[in-house]
Amino acid sequence: MKTRMIYDVSMSIIEGMVSWPGDGPVKIERIKSMADGDRLNLSRLAMSAHTGTHIDAPSHFVDGAGGIDTLSPSLLVGSALVVEIPGIREIRKEDLEQANISEGVTRLLLKTDNVDLLKGNRFNESYVHLTGDGAQYLVGRKVKLVGIDYLSVAEYGKGDEVHRTLLTEGVVIIEGLDLRGVPAGMYMMAALPLKIAGADGAPARVVLFSL
Repeated sequence: MKTRMIYDVSMSIIEGMVSWPGDGPVKIERIKSMADGDRLNLSRLAMSAHTGTHIDAPSHFVDGAGGIDTLSPSLLVGSALVVEIPGIREIRKEDLEQANISEGVTRLLLKTDNVDLLKGNRFNESYVHLTGDGAQYLVGRKVKLVGIDYLSVAEYGKGDEVHRTLLTEGVVIIEGLDLRGVPAGMYMMAALPLKIAGADGAPARVVLFSL
């Protein structure tokens, strides 16, 4: 019987971790401590809805659209293709065409040179991202979920077009994936965000299962 590998591709949420400029730092406060004589340990968290590995809700860039709690689990659980696209900073239509994405793939995870950026705790503006024509290409291919291995799928400071192209068409965006050590190929995926009513995004635990 074949052993099924399980890959946790979620970033650990810790104080001092890399965060989007302006989102503020992650704070984890211990408000009760057994070491101090309390009967239990209890923590309070303060962080952006787009911390670490997270999923964007349609309302993140589309005014009046649904929050993170409106995403169907059928989009978030199922087969997903990890494709490696090394050596470039902008993922364009032609790059995706050359990636040999099989017909019928509806969930696509992009493994790029961003893997090296996740090792640090400082935000890097020069991360690999999807271009506008790349986003249009994925919509045309009827991709329903796209993930990438840094904190945004779109270029720093110029992300409106890509986000709106995807979110308006119902494409789920996962950002902040840690795909280090994950070989390219097809997997089963579970990507479940916190169910925060009306939120424009939420941190998620994303796991891949080898087939």
